[in-house]
Amino acid sequence: MRLIDANIVIYAAGKAHPLQEEARRVLDRVAQGTLHANIDAELLQEILHVYDARKERAKGFDTIDDLLVLFPNPIPIGREEIEAARDLMRANSFLGARDAIHAAVVQTHGLEGIVTADKVFDRIKGVKKFDLK
Repeated sequence: MRLIDANIVIYAAGKAHPLQEEARRVLDRVAQGTLHANIDAELLQEILHVYDARKERAKGFDTIDDLLVLFPNPIPIGREEIEAARDLMRANSFLGARDAIHAAVVQTHGLEGIVTADKVFDRIKGVKKFDLK
């Protein structure tokens, strides 16, 4: 199983973007069952944050509703994930908190890796990055 990063959802659901079609295809593959993937609770928080900051709360709520249909059991974030994220941030000064949490989820849950357009994941040892294509 692979973790889906928030940028996939933002590109797929948002305004025109060069990666929009690829992002939509990723989510379509999940819906069709050809890509075994999940999201984590941090992704849901990011979606709410982004759309709240853009003053598009209704779109954020709709996006969350759609995600919870596609991913009915998001991976929760607990102590183990937070401690792993902290350790990743200590070891990687370039790594921000949100990405560290996603990387920690990949590691603590034994996932294959993360589907993302974010190049920071190329630099994290022990976390495989899957591009959108």
